[in-house]
Amino acid sequence: MMSSFLESPKFPVDIVNQAAEKEKKGGGRPEHWEMVFWWTRKPLASARAVLAAAALPPDIDVRRFVTEVLRAKDGRKGKVENVPHRENPSPSPEWRERFAKMKVLDPFAGFGSIPLEAMRLGFGEVVAVELLPTAYVFLKAVLEYPKWAAERGLEDQLVRDVEKWGKWVTEQLAGDPDIKELYNPDVAVYIGTWEVKCPHCGKYTPLIGNWWLARVSKGSSKETEEEEKEGAKKKIFSRLAWMDWENWAIKIVDLNKELKTSQIRAKVNSKQGYVELEGSKRTVRKPNIYAKRKIATCLHCGNQIRYISLKTGKHSIEKPKDKETEWYVKHALKQWNKLLEDYLSGKIDLEKLLQSPARPTFLTKVKIKEGDLEFEPAIKQDTEKLWKALEKLRKIWNDPDIPMEQISPYSVRYLFPILYGFDKWFKLFNPRQLLTLVKLVKLVREAGKKIEEEKLREGWNSKYAFAYAEAIITYLTIASIRTVNFNSVINTWYSGSFLTNKVQSSLSFRGIAMTWNWCDINVFYEEGNQYSFPGNINSIIRGLKYLLLCASNGTRRVRVLNDDATLLANLENEKFQMIVSDPPYRDDVPYVELSDFHYVWLKRALSDVSDRKLVPRFLGEAFFKPIGATFREIRTQWEEFAPREVGLNIGRLKYFKGREASDEEARNYFIELLYRSFLSMRRVLKDDGMLVTYYAHTDPEAWEELISAGWRAGFRVTTAFPVSTESAQRVTARGKAALDTSIVVVWRPGVRGEALWDEVYRDALVAAEERALELLRAGRSGVDLFVGTLAATLSAVTSHERIIGVDDVGGFVREHAYPAAARGLARAVSRFVGGSEAGEEVRDAGALFYMLAKVLLPRSDKARRRAMDRSTVHIIGFGTGLDDKELTSMKIVEKVDGEFRLLEPRGEERGELVELLRARGLDPSRPVLRSAVDALHLLEYYAATLDIKGFREQYEKLRSINAVLVDEALRLARVFSGRLVPSVDPERRLCERVLSYVSGAGTLEGWLGGA
Repeated sequence: MMSSFLESPKFPVDIVNQAAEKEKKGGGRPEHWEMVFWWTRKPLASARAVLAAAALPPDIDVRRFVTEVLRAKDGRKGKVENVPHRENPSPSPEWRERFAKMKVLDPFAGFGSIPLEAMRLGFGEVVAVELLPTAYVFLKAVLEYPKWAAERGLEDQLVRDVEKWGKWVTEQLAGDPDIKELYNPDVAVYIGTWEVKCPHCGKYTPLIGNWWLARVSKGSSKETEEEEKEGAKKKIFSRLAWMDWENWAIKIVDLNKELKTSQIRAKVNSKQGYVELEGSKRTVRKPNIYAKRKIATCLHCGNQIRYISLKTGKHSIEKPKDKETEWYVKHALKQWNKLLEDYLSGKIDLEKLLQSPARPTFLTKVKIKEGDLEFEPAIKQDTEKLWKALEKLRKIWNDPDIPMEQISPYSVRYLFPILYGFDKWFKLFNPRQLLTLVKLVKLVREAGKKIEEEKLREGWNSKYAFAYAEAIITYLTIASIRTVNFNSVINTWYSGSFLTNKVQSSLSFRGIAMTWNWCDINVFYEEGNQYSFPGNINSIIRGLKYLLLCASNGTRRVRVLNDDATLLANLENEKFQMIVSDPPYRDDVPYVELSDFHYVWLKRALSDVSDRKLVPRFLGEAFFKPIGATFREIRTQWEEFAPREVGLNIGRLKYFKGREASDEEARNYFIELLYRSFLSMRRVLKDDGMLVTYYAHTDPEAWEELISAGWRAGFRVTTAFPVSTESAQRVTARGKAALDTSIVVVWRPGVRGEALWDEVYRDALVAAEERALELLRAGRSGVDLFVGTLAATLSAVTSHERIIGVDDVGGFVREHAYPAAARGLARAVSRFVGGSEAGEEVRDAGALFYMLAKVLLPRSDKARRRAMDRSTVHIIGFGTGLDDKELTSMKIVEKVDGEFRLLEPRGEERGELVELLRARGLDPSRPVLRSAVDALHLLEYYAATLDIKGFREQYEKLRSINAVLVDEALRLARVFSGRLVPSVDPERRLCERVLSYVSGAGTLEGWLGGA
């Protein structure tokens, strides 16, 4: 018998995933997620379901679990209709009592989805651990402060005071004469870029990565495939506007204003750069900078800007053989950043700085009136305000509130501005932005002192007054961090956004990108400006109200600890019944280096200043390290914590080792840290406790590392299943393969005994087959079915302390456990469809993938084929040993617009089958067999186009070429003609015909008549 509901086949994975999907869509996002950016956050619905199910017995009523705990409401066809996380769970007294007796730990707490839901469920004690100070501060705001306020009945007062002091900071900042003169009161956003001095004509040319200002569609009409590939869209647009270049200056083209309409029916092709409406065609310029290709074009003279010799200073279009050359744009920006620091430190004057070969400039001013946008070209005086701000910054240059800390120099793969000379954090802001943010930090600090003084006057004791001020100032600081995130020279303007303010955050790309259309927000302008400081305070208020609702549900104790998951030193003598966590995904996000973007500002707002140095004030343990009776400032997270962060990062390893390091060294270092974290978790977990890990990575090697680390630390897998956790558009997935689902793995302590590797493999194969058959009979399908089967093999493998003859645990998982899952599932499928010969199975890797895709996945009505995202391809690929590139090369799948489509028959007509054979590179008159899939598709073609005699001739010819692959093809045909493939699938009927012809049971006419 299973020991928990989470380990039971009854656990409602499908409903949990539906609830999580609701949460990942725009209107379903938890309100506190909008308080500040964090890279990956697990949906609350799945976190809640996993936590509760892990604590409950296996025989509970599923319906009660769904309605009382998950709070999901299903409507027609069993689909979840509400957004469950918006309601607190309401478990029965019996279940609540069970939760209250348990302690829960999350040692990689991140932004706190798991501990937040543990708190809402009413677990006896919830502990959230984070290594990084940035995440530690955010966890305090998400977990501890709401709980503290709720316990003291201060919920409403806390909200009012955050609002009150946020308003005070805004008023003080708006009234500052240094800041007031720098902004036009009627402008919400300034869109700017970098301009470089053209090496040909000597004029400064702006570098514009996107000329669009607004491209907002209202509705859509069906597009042809050709139009889709072109990037053309026929739609009704509510807003169409762009910039143009005329008479050596920016010109605004606003079609809504020009046509005096709020709806424009047009065909827009953003790739080719045109707008077509009512027979006329307008041109939208293409970018004049392509950083990847190292090409820029001067808007004045039209010449290309390419390479500069670092020896001679001469420019050339062709890259010289001389190694000491650099792309001119990169060189110019490096010069700007060097001269900027020289100017601010008093080494050169402003005139010298403004002669730099690169400098910031403004292109367009954005105004928001009555909910609509107005665009105006920026003028010379707008850019001159940047120089005024520079002069003010020079006067306060050694101020400790200017973030002069170095950006991690080895992070060029994900902190791209470093390559252009942006080597210190203050350089990621234009002069006006930087001055404004420095003033903002000072006001937040001042507000903290005033709040504490106010509470002391009201009679609060000093401990509570300080704690209350700390909570409020932390929320104001997070509002400031949100302001930082939307106000830099690494953010961008997204013309397709439905929001009035279309600024995208500085962290909306994977890593921190170099952008060419950045935005400067007027932090006081409120109308339609959700990223102004008042707008950011409103986001904090909404999030805080939500968190206070969550905190009202009854957990006795919540703790947030700044600790290392590989040590858990602060939990030395504690034991937990449950550990639920989301370990770092190998090389997914370099949190320590990227979150320094937050850290350098958090540290300043929450600290005090003495003798022109930062000193501890609020949350000093996050920013200062005690040294005897004194303390040392933690300058950056990367300098202090990077070697300890669990992650695969070769640049980091090279830097801290001070020498070259191989990929294998970096991998081994990561594996060791991951193993240590599992050891620490094993140490603090009770012997009868449970560990649950989320993991979302496409590389089977990453899974081998995870399984190996857990196994070596004394854990065995009991079950696994996929849950929907990652947004398909999440920034950590951009530019690389990533899973949109996480695989939840349930572990128990207690590996014992030893066994021979071949015995373990046989046991794993049998376990996989039996689990797959059980899941098939229970109605499981899709990736859920495959992962459930894989879990059975991993359970068989990890239950032994030692496998005789196996030195490389990861290799054994890769070479034996994954294939055992696929083979076991294939066997179970053969048994499930019935009529299969005993022991018959599909073995060819390509055929196995094809079969699993056919029986696991639904057919797309639009494509008339099975469509897969990269997650699905990789998960199924775990068992077959094939990745998306190999499958594409074998022409088993093709990639179309970001998704993968199985190359299978769209229909039974000759033309459709010829199309398939061409796509797969097969010639029926001169057959060459690479896999059993090739043999199957040729047999289907012959059966559809020849009479039985002709078919038999071609069949025997194929057997003479490769009888093994033909026999394998017939095994596929028997599976596809069974109940696991829908009757509407043309391949099912084609396979029935093939089998009929092979057996000689009928002619073509007889088969069509039902023989």
